[in-house]
Amino acid sequence: MSADTFDIQAVSPLNEGLEEQEGSAMANVERSEFVLEVSNFSVDYGVDENMVRAVNDVTLHLRRSKVLGIAGESGSGKSTLVYAMTRLLRAPGVISGGDVTLNFANRGDEKVFTSLNLVTASEKELRKVRWSHVSIVLQSALSALNPVLRVGREFDEVLKTHRPDMSKVQRRARAVELLTMVGLNEDRLARFPHELSGGQRQRIMIALALALDPDLVIMDEPTTALDVVTQREIISELHDLRSRFGFAMIFITHDLSLLVELADEIVVMYAGEIVERAGASELYEAPRHPYTLGLLNSFPPLHGPRRELTGIPGSPPDLSDLPAGCNFYPRCPFAMSRCENEAPALTATGNSDRSVACWLHSSDSSVPVPVELSRTPNPARNSVTSLKERP
Repeated sequence: MSADTFDIQAVSPLNEGLEEQEGSAMANVERSEFVLEVSNFSVDYGVDENMVRAVNDVTLHLRRSKVLGIAGESGSGKSTLVYAMTRLLRAPGVISGGDVTLNFANRGDEKVFTSLNLVTASEKELRKVRWSHVSIVLQSALSALNPVLRVGREFDEVLKTHRPDMSKVQRRARAVELLTMVGLNEDRLARFPHELSGGQRQRIMIALALALDPDLVIMDEPTTALDVVTQREIISELHDLRSRFGFAMIFITHDLSLLVELADEIVVMYAGEIVERAGASELYEAPRHPYTLGLLNSFPPLHGPRRELTGIPGSPPDLSDLPAGCNFYPRCPFAMSRCENEAPALTATGNSDRSVACWLHSSDSSVPVPVELSRTPNPARNSVTSLKERP
């Protein structure tokens, strides 16, 4: 990955011609508890009659030094959401509505905070925050790393571009320090990407993402192509690095069992919408949406007796031909007649800080909530120790 990889502009009717506009999307603000605020964010592929909505009216917030997990099947809109948020989505991707605000402390004066609307920001403003304040670990490290550059050159380009005051010796020392942080030896700097294992390449991507001490790191399924042992090592290292440096993280995956160990909060996406949001241990022990329950039942438990995996029947919907009501209705084992014609909104449930889009939990529902979707989470358990067989 070169230092210019982050310079791809998302196609968006909201940001066309920004270089000619006066003013700035940046503003000095008081310290915010949120590093990222996403409001009513929508993304389409194509325009006019060929338009398909891939992300629909998503709202979420990420607190500083916290980990937000985004889970869902392939095609649920996870990657489209984060690439559009960071303006990395290629055409025909179109940001069709909403705002994405990044709040970060100024370098050299941690008491002064800046707020940047990433949707309306100019290319110059985006270059100031990419790598320095927000970085991303792409899904395929072999594709992201430049095949004709040695690893050391990758680090050198990033540091030389964004830290021009650093000398060559200082850049080399920083590269060695970063490799050590992710458990790799200095000699890996002289290697080409194809000479490294999948786990080593992914560690290098993580090290590159942390090179400039960003406020937010986005992980797009960084462990998908790795074996389970290497996955475990990567997750453990990410947990340690976050504890040491305090950056916030968005972790995207289809494997909820990984998120339970790492995330503070999890949002579940289906057909471009958030269908459930909850604390990691709450969601693992007591899911509220039938889709979340299906995802949890699709993976074997690490402890306890063996049980048959049920999975989720059917396939994700065609985004160009969505159901009239709830998008999950055709696959839902608890579907009611109301679900066929009315789409539920994401609403808070009970007294907890969680929300779900399901008519079963509506205040005016006359149908009893199935026992599988009405469990009470155990407050004594946390996200690290909850990888046990659910009752």
